Amino acid sequence: MSLTVAINETRGMVSGSTASETWPQQRRIPLGADGSLGLAEYVIAADADPPQIVLTRIQLY
Repeated sequence: MSLTVAINETRGMVSGSTASETWPQQRRIPLGADGSLGLAEYVIAADADPPQIVLTRIQLY
């Protein structure tokens, strides 16, 4: 999936993503134009060795 590649290349700071207020390591990003296809959620594990991005959920509409 191309989203996974983009997230790994940018260490999670993908344009359009939003952080969770209660868990700032979790990010949400819309899929498709204005989120028309769904939503992806991922977690930034910056303290891991090496740092990792874990895709936790894809919700398609």
